[in-house]
Amino acid sequence: MVEKSQKISVGRLLAWNTRPISFGTVTILMGYLSMFCTDSLKMSPVLVGTLLMASKIFDGLTDLIAGWIVDNTNTKLGKGRPYELCLIGTWVCTYALFASNVNWSTTAKSIWLLVMYTLVWSIFGTMMNAAEAPYIIRAFGDPMAITKVSAYGGVFITLGCMVVSIILPMLIGKYAPVPGGWQKIVLVLAVPLLILGLLRFIFIKEEFNPNENNEEERVGLKDIVNALKTNKYVWLLAIVSMIPQMIQGMGAINYYFNIVVGDITKLSALQLFGFITTFTIILFPTLMKKTTAMNLIGIFAALSFLGYFGIFFAGTNMIALGVCFFFSGLAALPVSYMRTPIIMELADYNEINNLPRMEGSLAAATNFTIKIGQAIGAFLLGTMLSFGKYDGALSTQPDSAILVIRILNSFIPAILMVVMVICVLAYRPLEKILKEKAN
Repeated sequence: MVEKSQKISVGRLLAWNTRPISFGTVTILMGYLSMFCTDSLKMSPVLVGTLLMASKIFDGLTDLIAGWIVDNTNTKLGKGRPYELCLIGTWVCTYALFASNVNWSTTAKSIWLLVMYTLVWSIFGTMMNAAEAPYIIRAFGDPMAITKVSAYGGVFITLGCMVVSIILPMLIGKYAPVPGGWQKIVLVLAVPLLILGLLRFIFIKEEFNPNENNEEERVGLKDIVNALKTNKYVWLLAIVSMIPQMIQGMGAINYYFNIVVGDITKLSALQLFGFITTFTIILFPTLMKKTTAMNLIGIFAALSFLGYFGIFFAGTNMIALGVCFFFSGLAALPVSYMRTPIIMELADYNEINNLPRMEGSLAAATNFTIKIGQAIGAFLLGTMLSFGKYDGALSTQPDSAILVIRILNSFIPAILMVVMVICVLAYRPLEKILKEKAN
């Protein structure tokens, strides 16, 4: 059980959410990586997709190791807080990734892409993600405080990332065609956002202990294996966490606006609809008093199904695309900002089974499937673009490529939303168990 937290100040709330904005910007940039590789580096789409998938599979394996490392970390700075410094390596490698040169050989480009991409996600990003849940639990205490920090801070995060999402297509449209343009774009973002992202490490300390005896338990690899075998609900959270990242990993929306709409700069205008979506996060603390975090995921996934399904028929109509974009973006919100309360439920279930709480390892398990989802998304994008005869060197793409891009943005993610709803229904027995135990 966790201690009750003190009242959350605005300053602490904002400071906590600075690093997610910084790392979120890296994620947004990575959404353009495939296009950078195919259009600027002139690499084959299927080669890029295969390399990214290989990196993500390795990335998923390192997640499980990272969870064990975090669970066994006990320093003066805390359990999760020290790993915030990995943000420095993340930005350095992101810049290096986009510093690839079109004049390099295909082999050199492939090795550089694989190494830098792996460092960003498999090492630095993995350690930060594994430490996220233990850090926030020890920084703020009880589930409702964490819900408020995640929800209200989520507005701050989303608005910050939205600004980046609006500005970035404009910068790409203007500077990407120029030699060295991508490096300039990344550098302009990296310096201020790295400084911003380190504010969490500087100002937010770990003040609470979730263990009843106030001692950090040593976690063995056997404990992790037992938890993953006996706590099947971990994998339900892992799947619903994976799916939005799989869709994002495809990065198909960039191709949609570049090819189907015919102007990638219009993607900036569409991002404004996300401004409306953002404010639904404010409702999370109120909704959490009436339902559970997992149920929120199911409700929002059902709404997103409608949005994704409608994109296929929206064509180039910006109003229709805006409405569809609003609904399709809903599913990612509770998955992103309500995951920690669910991890706390899973940790409580571990205690029922006489296991250590293992928040780090539980988070790592979900991060593992997230990376696998991103790998599948990247591979699926490359494979389907090649199947549709997409060629980045062509000024006009064939009808087969256009159809594939439309499907990647509509029917495929719509099916994945159905899978999310099924997982939410399968999670309900655990909620009943915990409710009976509380009573």
